[in-house]
Amino acid sequence: MGVNSKDVFVGAPDQQVTGAILTGPETDVIPETIDDFVYTGLDDSGYVGEDGVTITPTESTESIRDWSLKVIRKVLTEFDATLAWAHLALDEFSLKNYMGDDNVEVTAATATKGTLTRAAIAGEARPTKAWYFKIKDGDRRAVVFVPHGQVTERGEIALLASAAITLPVTLTTYPDTAGKSIYIYLDDGVVSA
Repeated sequence: MGVNSKDVFVGAPDQQVTGAILTGPETDVIPETIDDFVYTGLDDSGYVGEDGVTITPTESTESIRDWSLKVIRKVLTEFDATLAWAHLALDEFSLKNYMGDDNVEVTAATATKGTLTRAAIAGEARPTKAWYFKIKDGDRRAVVFVPHGQVTERGEIALLASAAITLPVTLTTYPDTAGKSIYIYLDDGVVSA
């Protein structure tokens, strides 16, 4: 079988109807296909910075050596997977991802004031949630799904006259009941006749 350029995906966000990053309650219900996802009721995290989202699996192994000290096998001793990005939107849901749900208060707009938000930075763990990262490349679609993920690292917030305020975060993933941390779903956009 030859190479096929249709197998090359661009990691652009799918944000026509919602933002490309959505969150909801953590779950062990794992969809079978990309078409089984239901996004209603999920929180939209708005724009993400131009560096996009980075997935980083990390593994540690230990060597098993024979009597002559040759490595004859390696065993996995540790696994971790993280995703990192910078929120470009400064809104309720990106702030909740960065600060923690309980540290963001929103008051609806009135006839005299816009929507008021108060956010507090505290040394508290952020909640574990399900995360949905939607990607679209022409007719091709992808979803990166994390059934159990928690923002465990926050980057610095730069206040500059020459750039947008961003909220950089790192999401740590935890295994579901099947022992999986991240699922990737694809639709190559090629339909049969």
